[in-house]
Amino acid sequence: MIPKALVEAALFLSDRPLSVAELAQKLGLEEHVVLRVLARLADELEEPERGLELAQEGGGYVLRVKAELVERVRVFAPDQDLSEQTLRTLAVIVAKAPVAQAEVVKLRGQRAYGHIKELLSRGFIRAEDRGTTKILDVTEELLRYFGVGSLGELRALLQPSPIDGGRGIG
Repeated sequence: MIPKALVEAALFLSDRPLSVAELAQKLGLEEHVVLRVLARLADELEEPERGLELAQEGGGYVLRVKAELVERVRVFAPDQDLSEQTLRTLAVIVAKAPVAQAEVVKLRGQRAYGHIKELLSRGFIRAEDRGTTKILDVTEELLRYFGVGSLGELRALLQPSPIDGGRGIG
């Protein structure tokens, strides 16, 4: 098997970033070979006629659609993005996790129930029954989605910065 083909196929199939060590171990390759393949693949994908790029996220590598093509091809993956309102509900959950569902609904309104249902179905949050409410918390899947390694890193993304005029992402 050709190492480049193996690495490319693994990145294509994976639903999360893959580290050099993991690629090497699971594909039976030396790490220096994986690094060389990743460098070659990144160079090839930089060509303007290519639709994908190799990116580093969350301590590993992913294949993703080039930013300039996302809007044109989004129609082929309509359920891949969260709406702005669902992201706002998610921001509340991330900032306060673990948090009572009742508190999230109090802050975000009745529509938050639908947002929470979507976030649960995507595996981004989990809910534990606690009396008359549920306690919501984030999952590893959510951390992978945002390319971070911890809840602390994700919370840092919510903090206002001078670049965005102090708004943060929530």
